[in-house]
Amino acid sequence: MIKPDRVKGTRDFDADDMLLRRKVVSKIQKIYEKRGFAPLDTPAMEKWEVLSAKGAGGDELLKETYNFKDLGGRMIGLRYDLTVPLIRYISMNSNLAMPFKRYQYGSVWRYEESKKGRYREFYQFDIDTIGSTSMAADAECVATVVEALKALNIGTFKIRINNRKIVEGVLNYLGIKSKGQVEGAMRTVDKIQKLSRDELYKEFKSYKISVEQAEQIINSLSRKGDIKPIVAEMKKDISMNEKITEGLKELEELDSYLEASGVLSECIFDASLVRGLGYYTGNVFEAVLEGKKSGSIAGGGRYDEVIGLFLGKDIPAVGFSIGIERVLDILKAGSKEEPLTEIFVAVVSQDLLPVAIKLSEKLRKKGKNVQFDLMGRNFSNQFKFANRIGAKEVWILGPRDMAKGEVVVKDMQSGKETRKKL
Repeated sequence: MIKPDRVKGTRDFDADDMLLRRKVVSKIQKIYEKRGFAPLDTPAMEKWEVLSAKGAGGDELLKETYNFKDLGGRMIGLRYDLTVPLIRYISMNSNLAMPFKRYQYGSVWRYEESKKGRYREFYQFDIDTIGSTSMAADAECVATVVEALKALNIGTFKIRINNRKIVEGVLNYLGIKSKGQVEGAMRTVDKIQKLSRDELYKEFKSYKISVEQAEQIINSLSRKGDIKPIVAEMKKDISMNEKITEGLKELEELDSYLEASGVLSECIFDASLVRGLGYYTGNVFEAVLEGKKSGSIAGGGRYDEVIGLFLGKDIPAVGFSIGIERVLDILKAGSKEEPLTEIFVAVVSQDLLPVAIKLSEKLRKKGKNVQFDLMGRNFSNQFKFANRIGAKEVWILGPRDMAKGEVVVKDMQSGKETRKKL
């Protein structure tokens, strides 16, 4: 006997899960399409050379990627996000009208520690704008996700915003320029709001960054608040170089477009935000629920250099991804979806089953969700089953009522019975 079990980090979704998921996806999709984003789908599998391309997900993410050789000896990988397949698609279709605005909902896979809110197979819902260098494209992505999260009534949230150029500029100014040091320092910078100073010093030290350097990094990148005043403050307080100047200018431009979009009150500047993926080149975003330890529920940013690695010429791009699993985990806590079955047709005796089938088809043509008995149950057990599946009404077919051309309709919530003409 085989003991049935799921692969670790995967889940089954019952009717309640699927109904809630469908409702959430439908709401987000309508908002995306209203704002000019069109649907795109890509294969779950990609060539390993695409997923592992320099400048794509990065070495750390590749360690979590499911990969294998197919029967032809070719290396294949399951996609770990929806952005790299999009980049591959753009590279293969370089004659697209720009800007190219797409949305995609789909599953991705990462071999990482399984725990509540974090799975090895999970779904993302992305929007991306390809071809525009304007910070208005960044602001539109933020405004779109803000509208989507509000439509879901998920609770109070903030969009944390930073610019990677500022972080890189601060590190470069302090003489931290080698790839290993910069990547390590960035991972630690991303923890500034979570760890104590001593813990941060220890992490920085592991990348051969001195206490003096670490002190300046922490002091420069611990700032948090409204974009405009903090940008002005940083211009006065920290030493400028080309990257820092560029990053602050982009943030100022973004701020004006966020204000025009009416979403500035949902946004907060956090100079320590880095985001994990190595392909981000400018603004980065992260949506976090206030007062809940749910982690990030959406994230994204600008990635202007990755498409060029495939195409041979740079094409600017920006995107934002909603982590559907975390959103659903939050929404389904204490919620119960409406049952699908509106009407259950019960028969007093099984010889009336053909009549029940005919009535069910008639009601379905009118747009009703209808079931009838398929198990040969007695009358009492048909009612028990109707109650178990949450049917709103039971339509009872009996010989005497049918002789009058009628059916008895029982409201399963109130218990009230009425009669309808067949």
